Formats: sequence, structure tokens, C-alpha cells
Amino acid sequence: MIAPQAPALIGEALVAGYEGRTVLHEVSLTLYPGELIGLIGPNGAGKSTLLKALSNVLSPRSGDVRLFGTPIAQCRASERARKLAYVPQSEPALFDFTVRQVVQMGRHAYVRRFASDTDEDYHMVAKALGMLDLAHLADRPVTMLSGGEHRRVLIARAIAQAAPIWLLDEPTAHLDLTHQSEVIRIIAERCASERTAAIAALHDLNLAADHCSRLVLVAHGRVLADGPPEMVLTEEILRDAYGSEIVVARNPVSLRPLVVPAIGGKSPSKTGGSWVHVIGGGGSASGVLAALKRAGYNVSAGVLNRLDSDEEAASMLDIPCAREAPFSPISDIAWDQARGMVERADAVVVASLPIGHGNLRNLELADLAVRKGLPVIVVSDRLPAERDFTEGRGARALTELEQRASVVLPDWGTVESTLRRLISGEQPCVGPSG
Repeated sequence: MIAPQAPALIGEALVAGYEGRTVLHEVSLTLYPGELIGLIGPNGAGKSTLLKALSNVLSPRSGDVRLFGTPIAQCRASERARKLAYVPQSEPALFDFTVRQVVQMGRHAYVRRFASDTDEDYHMVAKALGMLDLAHLADRPVTMLSGGEHRRVLIARAIAQAAPIWLLDEPTAHLDLTHQSEVIRIIAERCASERTAAIAALHDLNLAADHCSRLVLVAHGRVLADGPPEMVLTEEILRDAYGSEIVVARNPVSLRPLVVPAIGGKSPSKTGGSWVHVIGGGGSASGVLAALKRAGYNVSAGVLNRLDSDEEAASMLDIPCAREAPFSPISDIAWDQARGMVERADAVVVASLPIGHGNLRNLELADLAVRKGLPVIVVSDRLPAERDFTEGRGARALTELEQRASVVLPDWGTVESTLRRLISGEQPCVGPSG
């Protein structure tokens, strides 16, 4: 870790939450120039809330955030924008701004009142478009982009902003493997060459291990571990954080930790040979798959794209899976295969997956399970609109599904125990949604 004398950003004893619900409990974190911190932890752990509190998007109930030594609440909005760029987990594209116009918004903090953009502003925008492989989309409305393309636009806007601090919430979400590697490489290189200080919330532990100099593991609203990847990514610490058996090996290429779910033995719970079908994607279901497999359930999954992290987890766990080609929309053949799995299942679990045009049909599978009268558990760690990249279709379908599901849970930690009660006919501890 690079540790110069003056930190770029300090969050001290932060307590924050929403509508009376506390999410962060006395969380402290210090970020130095030139450092890339990977913020990791299970869904619902508090990662997004921490980034919002550090960026002043969410005012903490108590604690202090200092930006280069100054309390962030005392900084004017333009001053904050010149020093700190925040890329949210999702940002609805409500207007038909072009890609170039959205990226150019990153320069607003530098434009004087009643003045026009300068040559430097245009240069920074062009540079950002080129770095994120967006030049060919510069004149396209953002409302016509895929989820991955829109994600790259938001990161390009942060690059154009040229702030010395970046806070990025899942910067690689919805990106294909090539762009995932490229985006995280760009972030790491700017930290190394320009002394940018960055915190990136990442679900992919191996991506975080390979590119981040330091990891901060958050679980249950508290910092469970903070240090280099070798210190944080241990089997004991990850078991405590994720609630499942995980094997940590060494990546033969990077020599950093390599994390894979373990195929453990059955738990004492009585599954009765029940079949559970899991609908996920983008890493949202890996924990569920491992937990149910370990508990002794017969598990199936899909539809999942090949090379998706959930598809890789299903392969490691030897779980039958309806598969589609990489980065392709769900075909009739794959959907019919998954439908057969749903019709065989005794229950269905829908993970907190992002919804794009390519996987929207997975929600039809969940609707099929509801209509068949199967127990359906929906895991939802954030609002449907925040996971929708289909101009509202996914949000509407998710909202309707949550209203009709047997139970809606905020994370996957209690999925197995809730399933056991539902399959056995008992009333679950968590009431049904709606």
C-alpha cells in the first residue's frame, strides 16, 4: 500500500442507513493517493451505502468524512466535483442525451458561469470516449444503449471529470470479460501513474485480488478485514463473511489468491431430495448455489450465459444448468431447457440479478413457477428500478414478481432455512411480500 503523509479521503466511525434502518455500524476507512481499494463483501453488506456516505450522496447519521483534510459537508458542490468522482451502481437514462453529452457533463465543474467549453474540455471528453471504447457510440442516445455500454459511459464521465478521487460502485457490472479487464486495468493504471485514489466495489473476488493493492471486506455493515489480498482472502475470513465454504488457492499467473466455492458435505437439515431451481446471473447467485448444494438439495440453474461467473460457479459445483452462448440473449432452446428444470423443481429461488434485454426472459421462468403454485423466493438487495436496464420492462416484471412471490429476502443468508420451511409446508419466518 502506498501511504504518503496526507490521506485523500477519510471516513471515520460512520453510521448510516435508510428510513430508520441502520446499514453501517461505526465504519472507518482511509484512502491514500495512488491506492486502489477493492471493496468486497456479500450482497446487502453495506458496500453501496458506504460509498454513498463517503461521497456525500447520503448524509451519515454520525461520523465524519474528510476530503483532503476538509469535512466534505463543508465543501461546495463544485469543489467536491473537482476533487471526487462518484459512479453509482445504476443511473436511469431518463433523457435522450447523447453519449458525448453525458461524458461532457463530467466537465461541468470546470466551466465558469456563462462561459463555453474549452479546447481542454473537448480533449478530455474525446480522450475518455477513446479509453472506454465509446467513440463509435458518441452520437447515440444513452436510452438506446445496452447495460454494459451505459456502464462504460458513466465511467468515461468520471475520467473526463479528472478528479483525484474515484468512488465506483460495481464498475464492471454488466460488462463482458474483455471490457471488465479493460475497465479495471484503466482504473489501476490511473491510480499508479496519476496518483488517483480509488475505491471500487467489486463482486468478483478474483478480479479484486488481481488488480487491487488493498481489499476492504464489509459484512453486516462492519469492516471484517482490511489489508492486502493475501491477508483478507483467507478461507476462515470468507467463511465468516459469506456463510459458505470457500477454497482459496493461488492464481498461477498473477500469484494472487484464487477464490472458488467449495463443494462441501451436506448439512444436518433434511432436504428430502428436493429440487430447487435457481435463476441468477452476473455473480448474483454464486452464494446461493454453493449454500444449497452444501445443504444437500438437488439444484439446477439457468438460463445462464457461458463465461458468466454464476455459470462458472454452477460448473464448479456440478450443478445442471441451462446455458446460452456468451453475451447472447436467451434463445427458445435454452429457455425450454430451463422450463423443464422449473417444472421438475419443488421450489424456485430468484437471485438479485440485474435485468437486461438479453436475460429478461428469465423472469418469465419465475412467473411460470408462480403460476404452477411452487414456493418462490426472491432475493432483492435493492429496488427493482436499480437493477433494470430495459427502460422499465424489467422493473415492472420484478415488482410484480416480488408481489406474487412466497417470500422476498434482503440477502441469501436465510434462503436455505426459508426454503426448508416452505417445502415442508411450514409458515416461513419472513412473511410473504405484498
